[in-house]
Amino acid sequence: MRKVAMLLSAAVLASAAACSSGGAKEPGEGGTSDSGTDGKGKKVELSFWYGWTGPEGEALEQLITEFNETHDHIQVKGLSQSDYQKQLTAITGGNPPDLASQFGQNVTSWGVKGAMQPLDEYIKRDQVDLNDFVPSALSTAQYEGVTYALPIAMHVSMLFYNKDLLQEAGLDGPPETVSDLKMYIDKLSVIKEDGRLERLGLWPGTDAYTFTQVFGGKFWDPNKKEVTPEDPGFRQAVQLSKELWDKFGSENLDRFSASLGKYQSAQNPLFAGKYAMAIDGEWLPTFIEQFAPNLNYGIAPIPYDESKPELKNAGNINTSVFYIPKGAKHPEESWQFLKWLTEKKQMVKFTAAIGNLPTRVSALDDPAYNDVPGFKEFTEYAKSPNMGAFPSLPFMNEYMDEISKRFNDILREKVEIDEGLKQIKEKIQPLVQL
Repeated sequence: MRKVAMLLSAAVLASAAACSSGGAKEPGEGGTSDSGTDGKGKKVELSFWYGWTGPEGEALEQLITEFNETHDHIQVKGLSQSDYQKQLTAITGGNPPDLASQFGQNVTSWGVKGAMQPLDEYIKRDQVDLNDFVPSALSTAQYEGVTYALPIAMHVSMLFYNKDLLQEAGLDGPPETVSDLKMYIDKLSVIKEDGRLERLGLWPGTDAYTFTQVFGGKFWDPNKKEVTPEDPGFRQAVQLSKELWDKFGSENLDRFSASLGKYQSAQNPLFAGKYAMAIDGEWLPTFIEQFAPNLNYGIAPIPYDESKPELKNAGNINTSVFYIPKGAKHPEESWQFLKWLTEKKQMVKFTAAIGNLPTRVSALDDPAYNDVPGFKEFTEYAKSPNMGAFPSLPFMNEYMDEISKRFNDILREKVEIDEGLKQIKEKIQPLVQL
């Protein structure tokens, strides 16, 4: 793993340095004239790779068309390319697109390996107000003071609940605290006479990242340069899932899970009444409108830890970002397009069209979201100062993969909680030295 990472880093840096028309140029040195043409009076053509497909890709193409019609010196050609490994292949091969999209979790690992061009000089020169970005969302695009990308959309989870099922169980409104949540799960889960599950109050393998924020946990100590999977807050999140999981048992849960329908269909467990509650993202109301229009549901904040009321409305943020690859032929024009895309007006158009949350604070109250199902609850929730994000680290994906493996092992009694968390630390801490 280390050797691959080192070779990847060297290859990216070498290809960027070898590319005579892009890479380590200062803003304004993009290999074109000041007018934005290629020096012969022709428009500069930018290649833009993005990961969205279908209607979401069409929404982005509409913005590309708008940009092309309002900027006479730049022509953007978009390409829906959801295989992000091909981006890296193009960069290391010295033939990258001029602009591309990525997930926030990949930014730091790509940035420190030289695959992404730092944006801070552009940001400073053009006085882009980074204070207008939701802090946790922006943090996914930065590492050690360097901004490698700008976030266009963010994703937050909330608690969805079936109002009819809660009413049948004599429950008035959603659970507010973690203790309430446990009680609701007990009352809403239905077990048949033969011991098999008929309905779950909530799937017990809860979102450990979200609940780590609820319990005030952390994954990284920047001062000590140390990963902290044994942090009490993360341990509490894992313990909560384990406690809920043990109520039903792996065999029973696996059998029940095998009977569930597809997520993006009318057979979604929440839509079909198999789950009384679910923790899900801002896109779910659109699916409900499409597949279960008669579902009587509500949306509520993630229940908070009653011993930490100051952390009420805590949550976890993930992002989608835009970046300029190292070696891009027209970095100056790419920046102009990137800056335009992430301005409030364009951000609102795009995120409202695809049902994602905007990353600008000033956009959260925009009336464009009034007609997007469920967005009132999500935009209010996203304003909470208790929103957090998994730390932006060069080994972030390896860290999250290891958490997922050990989390599953803990739930299935392959390892005790403390030993599982210790194993994460032992596996990931050596990567800090890379």
